[in-house]
Amino acid sequence: MKRDDPAYENRNARIWTIARIMSAMFAVLVCGMFFRQIFMYDAYLEKGIQQSRQRIVKPGARGDIFDRNGRLLVGNRPMFSAVVYFNGIRSEFRKEYWDIKRKTLAEGGKFSVAETNLKARENVLNRHVSKINEILGSDYKLESGDFNRHFSENQLLPLPFIKDLSLKQHAILAERLDVNGPVQIYTDSARYYPYGDRAAHILGYVRSEIERVDADIPGDNLHTFVFKGNVGKKGLEKAFDDSLSGRVGAEIWVVDKNRNLYDLVEDIKPQKGESIYCSIDIDLQCVAEDALQGRKGAVVALDVKTGEILAMASSPTYDPNTISPRMSVEIDREISAKGAWLNRATQGLYPPGSTFKIVTAVAGVKSGAIDENTMVECTGSCKVGNKIFHCHNRFGHGYVNLSDAISKSCNVFFYEQGLKMGIEPIAEAAKTFGLDSDPGIELVENSWRHSIVASPEFKRKYRKIEGGWSLGDTANTAIGQGYMLQTPLQMACFAASFARGETRTRASIIHNPQRVADAKYHGAKKIDISPEMYEAILNGMERAATEGTAKKAKIDWLRMAAKSGTAQIRPLGKPLTLAWMIAFAPVEKPEIAIAVIIEGEIPGDASGGATAGPVVRDVFEEYFKGKREAEN
Repeated sequence: MKRDDPAYENRNARIWTIARIMSAMFAVLVCGMFFRQIFMYDAYLEKGIQQSRQRIVKPGARGDIFDRNGRLLVGNRPMFSAVVYFNGIRSEFRKEYWDIKRKTLAEGGKFSVAETNLKARENVLNRHVSKINEILGSDYKLESGDFNRHFSENQLLPLPFIKDLSLKQHAILAERLDVNGPVQIYTDSARYYPYGDRAAHILGYVRSEIERVDADIPGDNLHTFVFKGNVGKKGLEKAFDDSLSGRVGAEIWVVDKNRNLYDLVEDIKPQKGESIYCSIDIDLQCVAEDALQGRKGAVVALDVKTGEILAMASSPTYDPNTISPRMSVEIDREISAKGAWLNRATQGLYPPGSTFKIVTAVAGVKSGAIDENTMVECTGSCKVGNKIFHCHNRFGHGYVNLSDAISKSCNVFFYEQGLKMGIEPIAEAAKTFGLDSDPGIELVENSWRHSIVASPEFKRKYRKIEGGWSLGDTANTAIGQGYMLQTPLQMACFAASFARGETRTRASIIHNPQRVADAKYHGAKKIDISPEMYEAILNGMERAATEGTAKKAKIDWLRMAAKSGTAQIRPLGKPLTLAWMIAFAPVEKPEIAIAVIIEGEIPGDASGGATAGPVVRDVFEEYFKGKREAEN
């Protein structure tokens, strides 16, 4: 074909066109490769790292809890489990998979990749479980749902065959298992409560959960597998969970396409959490719990000066060891059935009964209704409106003054003085003593917000009862019944406050030897009554403990001030008698204050002095025992 031939020129033009197109495509390819390899290098490198590396997060051990004298109340015990590492049995999985496939096809069965994989895993794992059962003489079974879920979600973590091995089982397996085999003993930690059910409501318990991973732990962009840790759910374990929780550690591994671990590139060791010292004395705590004698109730004992809680018992109770590291449905039902979850010291709401008469006495003095000359004749009852209100002594106490009325717990005296001053001074005095406020304890389980200082405003706003506030309401409030509801902790704080001659006590469950506790710390003021009238009330409380309604608490060698109380309620329509007592000692320089509440399930089964008095006596004897021995 000649060059001047038109066909030659057309062919040449087509070649150039194709060449230009090929050149453009090559240029695009080169630019694309340049862009991806140079500009996208970091992005692809990061993606490669994410695909080739995995992070395993391990929790740190929790901190310990000690009593005020350094005795261990909560620690950690080793928990051993028989586990299998999938890395060590992947070859067994593959062999089992092909064996099942060949057999299925040979028998003309229907083959499914997914079902065969599941069956292969199940067969292999059950063979290892059978080997463990043969060694231990046990009959453990592995649920298919457990290992399939573990394989899909946490295959880099060991799969537990048997959790929380006994010491005997651990010893046998440690001797018999192949040290290079896929089944190993994994050591974790569980919470340990050396005093069993003692102080359970103070200490609380933990649950096994996935903990939060701190932002400064490297590898937050990697696929992460997290071992479960212990998270506080009640008591000190919950209130100080952030402090007690250890710092998590992390391992970053290079893995192959099948997620087999083969190179550890970073290892950050977990750290143990902080320890705390709570304010209780475990010896005093045990005495308080024993004194309740298995009955429903609570005891709260405070350091008068600092407000630190020396003992806080709630009965019935439970043993946190039975729910650590996990709680069965049966244990939960058992604890719930006997009402042991409730911390009656901080969550129990009760009418305070005649212990409240001390508040009424202060209110009467402040209002001018009561003075050193006030005298009332108690004939055993008095008429309030159209109703007869009785004294606990149906024959009457005769003529009584303020001190007599307190020592004998004369209802008629306080009915009349309550009606004389009206409800406002009584409600105001109760609020001044903080009976409508947070007592300050660090525990989350604190029902002070639901406590009630009775008043016309409360009745109108919350009860919405027609007819408004009545004289009968005032009379009932004056002796601590009616709408009044308080926790034992609040009444213990009131007793400590009155012992110091102040209006508030800030309670604490944490021991702090450097605590500077004064009126400013407690948010308190001096009780606004004369020293003479304060002494009159104090004299009545001391006489109550020596010759009056609180004499069951009497200790011959100790001067104490006390006030008993008995109240009646009808929860769920059933009558319930409440035995109360508040007290503090020694009178000349108060150190310890206490509040006791005991529920009597049978009408007449409990009375303040007879039922609660011995509890006060036992606690005070234990508290002052060491001091007496030192003096002698």
